[in-house]
Amino acid sequence: MRYTLSILIILATITSTLSAQQIKISGKIIDAVESTPIGFATVSLLKQDSTFIKGVNSNDDGRFSIPEVTKENLLLSVSFLGYETQIIDLTKPEKDITVSDIALHPTSIALNDITVTASPIIHKIDRDVILPSTAQLKASISGISLLQNLMLPRVIIDQVNNVIKTSDGSEIQLRINGVIVSYSEILALMPQDIIRVEFHDNPGLRYGDVAAVLDFITRRKSSGGSLNAEVMNNPFVGFGNNSFNAKVNHKKSEFSFNTNEWNRELDFTRNSEQSFIFPDKEIHRSRIGGTIPFKTIGINNNLNYSLQESGKYFFNVSLRQFYRDTPNGFDDEKSTYISGNSEPVDVYIHSAYKTNAPLLDLYYQRDLKNQQLIIVNVIGKYTYSKNEYTFQESRNDVFYTDINNLTKSDRYALVAEGIYEKTFGTGSKLSTGLKQTQTYTESTYSGSTEAQVDMNQAETYLYAEYQLKKGKFNTSLGVGATRMYYSSQGNKTEKYLFRPMLRMTYTINEGTYIKYNGIVYNRVPSEGDLNNVEQEIDSLQLRRGNPYLKPSITFQNTLWGGYKKGMFDFNLWMRYRYIDANIANDIFFEDGKFINQSNNQKAYHSMMGELRIQVQPIKDHLTLSFTPGVARYISKGNTYLHTHTRYYYNSDVTANYKKWIFNAFLSNSFHYFEGETLYLNEAWQNVSLGYKTDRFSVSAGVINPFTKEWKSASQTFSAIVPSSSQVTSSDISKMPYIKLSYNINFGRQYKSAEKKIDNSDI
Repeated sequence: MRYTLSILIILATITSTLSAQQIKISGKIIDAVESTPIGFATVSLLKQDSTFIKGVNSNDDGRFSIPEVTKENLLLSVSFLGYETQIIDLTKPEKDITVSDIALHPTSIALNDITVTASPIIHKIDRDVILPSTAQLKASISGISLLQNLMLPRVIIDQVNNVIKTSDGSEIQLRINGVIVSYSEILALMPQDIIRVEFHDNPGLRYGDVAAVLDFITRRKSSGGSLNAEVMNNPFVGFGNNSFNAKVNHKKSEFSFNTNEWNRELDFTRNSEQSFIFPDKEIHRSRIGGTIPFKTIGINNNLNYSLQESGKYFFNVSLRQFYRDTPNGFDDEKSTYISGNSEPVDVYIHSAYKTNAPLLDLYYQRDLKNQQLIIVNVIGKYTYSKNEYTFQESRNDVFYTDINNLTKSDRYALVAEGIYEKTFGTGSKLSTGLKQTQTYTESTYSGSTEAQVDMNQAETYLYAEYQLKKGKFNTSLGVGATRMYYSSQGNKTEKYLFRPMLRMTYTINEGTYIKYNGIVYNRVPSEGDLNNVEQEIDSLQLRRGNPYLKPSITFQNTLWGGYKKGMFDFNLWMRYRYIDANIANDIFFEDGKFINQSNNQKAYHSMMGELRIQVQPIKDHLTLSFTPGVARYISKGNTYLHTHTRYYYNSDVTANYKKWIFNAFLSNSFHYFEGETLYLNEAWQNVSLGYKTDRFSVSAGVINPFTKEWKSASQTFSAIVPSSSQVTSSDISKMPYIKLSYNINFGRQYKSAEKKIDNSDI
């Protein structure tokens, strides 16, 4: 007993001594030029022989804290991409140390070699902060190619349609320094200007009901500028993406211009089956399609000026223009069918549309004392659109159905938004905002129907959200209130909706986390659905608007988590969505015609789950990922019940060696079911190999190299007008392309500026 007691006393003494020898080191990291905080910098604690002990990242305000540090001679290493590494000698500290502001100086070469010892991904309650490695930046030629190299879970880059979307097909909002931008503006980013990428996979109330947000945080030059151009074209068919970008900085001012042009001229073939079940008979048509062209051209222009005094104010004005002309639409068709014992019937369907949309965006941000911030943003936009539709049926070159519809609309929109944020010393944050959207649309219908429809819409959105951090647990509780009003042709609708939201994140350790998001939001009927106009589709069908539509309400729960160990990274994601009174198309028979009209249905359920498995056998040089998933849909209409289950997968490979870059993406067809229609989206593959220098890059690739024939299809399960349609093309199968880029970067001094507001493209 005496020996046992002695051993316990010795152990307690050793434990007490070791505990007493542990201290805490904290501090703040700032930009040496601008005196602004540097968030997410890498802070490493080293022994005198440079052996790594532990590491952390600074928070949004540049602050860091390293607990449980032993009393010995140490080195504190602070680094961040684009800045010179700072080494501080800590000679056997005896008590807790608060290091005064650690000032990092911008490097003359942006892509310097920095060893990141802490995790390159920081999981926060509302987003993941991704710090690109030096190898990833060197292997990238634009913001889009950097995104390819980052291989973020659930992010798919569609270079055919120039969109970035989630694996379920939802388009991701894109931003630069917090402000919404277009795909072409991300394409214009130079990798060495990108500090980090913030992936808002758990967006808060200020972002509305978007599926996800990608925000590219960039550094801002105080002098010099850049020029760069990129062309991506197919040498055999009409397929091209071409951009030119210029930026000049002078003291507090920055001027920039970028333009992006894309064109498509491809041949498609459409085959379809359709049945019309009358009260007393049934007609079935099997249309065998011929080759028909699809042509479109689009241009995005953006002229921007900003004025900034870091830590005080930021003013930005952008003038944007979006133009698109599609003389031959994707729904065009040239086919033949046989009705009974009659002669074959020739069908010709032609659609064309044109859009011109200039936009003026004014933004002002003011930093106040005690970590307070106010933001005011005003956006004005005008949109002109023109849509043409022709349906013809002929027998022996004699027309017996000839429908020509023309729709023109002028839309004026004004958005005004104000935001207030307050950050507390504990890391908690209060955010509140008010957003007013006002639109007026004047539409003219001619052809089979002559009508003019004016529509007024207004939406007022007020929200407040509070984030609380306690140890490894982060939670955010918010509530939003929306007033919606729209009137058309004497019909008025006013509705009030509440939008509660709960977000939670629990970080188990550096490589393991769990997140949850529960939110309620609404879907407003489109302007096209709300009018009371009838237009002929073909000889048997009409499309009719519904001014009595009501907004639907969506209840959504998302749960996901990640685990990273060594070269392996696992990410499991699950979502359940329930829509009450969902808006979907109905087909019913009336006065000898089949009427297509949007109505509020009973309910809609969708359940999705996927597991992303990523492995990095050669760090910074070879990464592979595979994502299997399953989707389940239940559509409850007023007169129907449909269910559908689909298994899908996505796979990525990215590799680089010296100046060579290889990328590959493969996926099977993703199915989406809504109302009574099943959409079978195309399978997608893209393989490319490139060579990159500091200024010049060239790559060659193939779109859909493993597909004999590109396919896209849809199927409608209506009880009275069941139909199916399939579009095929050999032009998008095994389609080669060549991509060239060249950039000139002049000027060496950088300063950072982040715009925090966002407004969707109204």
